[in-house]
Amino acid sequence: MQRHPRAGFSLVEILVVLGIILILLAILIPVVANVRRRAQQTKCLANLRSVGQALVIYQNNHNGWAFPVTTDAFGVIGLGLNVPPHERWPMLVLPVPGAPNPPPYDAGAYAMSDMSDAAYDPGPYTPPVLTCPTDDEPAMAHTYVLNNHLADEGIRVGKRVKGVSSAEIIVAGEKKAMANDYYMEWGDYGRVVDALKHGASAGANYLYLDSHAAPALPADARRGIDPWDPTNR
Repeated sequence: MQRHPRAGFSLVEILVVLGIILILLAILIPVVANVRRRAQQTKCLANLRSVGQALVIYQNNHNGWAFPVTTDAFGVIGLGLNVPPHERWPMLVLPVPGAPNPPPYDAGAYAMSDMSDAAYDPGPYTPPVLTCPTDDEPAMAHTYVLNNHLADEGIRVGKRVKGVSSAEIIVAGEKKAMANDYYMEWGDYGRVVDALKHGASAGANYLYLDSHAAPALPADARRGIDPWDPTNR
C-alpha cells in the first residue's frame, strides 16, 4: 500500500496562526504591564504606610512633631541635605541596623555643596522601605519626601488648622526619582514631587497627618498656590 506524505501547513495557515498569536500578545502585554504597575504601586503604598507607622512612634515621643526638625537662622526646618547622611531624618525615624558608626567621613566638614560627593553616600543610612520598587537607584537613595511646610508653620499632630482636616494634610509623598531632595519646600512642587508616579489613572501615593496613606490624582493632592501648604487653601 502506497503512503502519501503528510501535507504540511500552508503559508496562509501559518500567517493566520501568527496573526492570532500577535493579537493575543497585543491584548496580554498591556494587561500584564498594568498588573505589574498596580502591584508596584501597592508595594509602594505599603512602604509608605510603614514609614507612617514609624513616624507615629516618633510623634508620640517628640511632642507631636510630624518628623524630626531643628532650628536655624530662618526658623524651624527639617533634617535633610542641610546635615550629613547619618543625621538626616531617616536615621532618626527608621535607624538602619549596622549603619557605619562612626561614619566614614568628616561630619564636621560637611556642607550642602557636598551632597553629591561619593564620600557622603546616603545609602548606608537609608532603610530599604524608603524606596519604591518603581525607582531604580533613586537620587539620595530614597523615594519619599516630607512636607516641610509642617516644620515651617509649626504644625504638629493634633493641631487644628482652620478649614483643613488632618486627613487632608500631606506629610509625605513620592518624589521624582532623580530629584536630590528630602523635602517638598517653597516653590519645589514641580521640581520635586512626582504627581503621576504610577500613571495618569493612578496618580501617586501620599501619607497624611492622620497617619493614613492612600493614592490620589494630582487634582486631589494639589490645592492652592503651593499645594502642600495646609494654610494656603
